[in-house]
Amino acid sequence: AHFVAYALHWTRLHHSVTFIVLALLRRLKTQFPAARGSSGYQLLLSAFMTASKAVCDDTDSNKSWVVFGQGIFVLREVNQMEREMCAFLEWHLNV
Repeated sequence: AHFVAYALHWTRLHHSVTFIVLALLRRLKTQFPAARGSSGYQLLLSAFMTASKAVCDDTDSNKSWVVFGQGIFVLREVNQMEREMCAFLEWHLNV
């Protein structure tokens, strides 16, 4: 809960992005029921990052997402998480 609250507070994303995150995660779990990532944080952060970039005109850089992720991941990992999320969703990011 703290991880999500921190990310939502600092990103200041519109509440609709949160609903898109949930839809993307549901789509991912439907296609890949065993998907867990190395942690729940990984899936959540990559879903927030992907939803934000799909919906918002002015988005944060991946370097900022490292900060929003509270230093759990380095930039290289965040970049990889974004690529993998988009690939697993076959770039179907519309909700």
